[in-house]
Amino acid sequence: MNRNNGYAQGPNKAYEDSSIPVTIQFHGWLVQLVRRCKRHSESIIPALAQGTSVKNLIESFGVPHTEVAAIEVNRQLVTFDHIIVEESTVEIFPLCPPVDVHTPTLLRPVALPAIRFLVDVNVGKLARKLRMTGFDTLFNMDWCDTDLAKVSEQEQCILVTRDIMLLKRKNVIFGHFVRETMPVKQLSELIHFYGLSDKINPFSRCIRCNGLLKSIDKEEIQDLLEPLTRKYYETFHRCNSCSHLYWAGSHRNAMQKNLAEMHKYHPLSY
Repeated sequence: MNRNNGYAQGPNKAYEDSSIPVTIQFHGWLVQLVRRCKRHSESIIPALAQGTSVKNLIESFGVPHTEVAAIEVNRQLVTFDHIIVEESTVEIFPLCPPVDVHTPTLLRPVALPAIRFLVDVNVGKLARKLRMTGFDTLFNMDWCDTDLAKVSEQEQCILVTRDIMLLKRKNVIFGHFVRETMPVKQLSELIHFYGLSDKINPFSRCIRCNGLLKSIDKEEIQDLLEPLTRKYYETFHRCNSCSHLYWAGSHRNAMQKNLAEMHKYHPLSY
């Protein structure tokens, strides 16, 4: 673990009435998530509440637990539920690409069986692009934060959002705070972060409903095609869920352009 990537230390006003002194240090890009008022203040937290978990301590500084790879208290690895009971030095290390969600860790002892994304509405355009590249992606504009947290847990998804408060919910085990703002770069960020470049399978999923696409003979769908489509295209696919038809139209050109842009992507620092 790199201990020289950066730090943020400071007093936490939430713990004014107790007496455990704690020094807290954030490493790497996590410093960017620390509340601005905390980044350059005193190094000692003078009053830490009795019974405070490490998770609550970390998140009081603005950093969601989903972005944390490891936590050390006095140089000993601990879990999010660890309770600080004495004067301590707490160090928090970020997840760094490529992140392996299939291997159990101390902080996440139950690994994911497969890569599956759940996209929040604040990065909604990303859902379409993830599906276009073949990744299993759940998205519903009507889901509120409670729904998203519940679905992420029950369906074993990686919750993708720019809502830090959503990522702080305890039942969100796997999540990612999206740092890029443009959809194509957001897609590139996720693929880089989780090391998925060799898992891209364009045009294998329905961009409308996330169903899998299956090739279908043109003869079976002749009556469903517009005259020009029937004339100029020979290869078709149908969604096994919603039955929507696909062929090599403008969406394919757009996806190929997106893939070309992804190859030029300069990864963020972690």
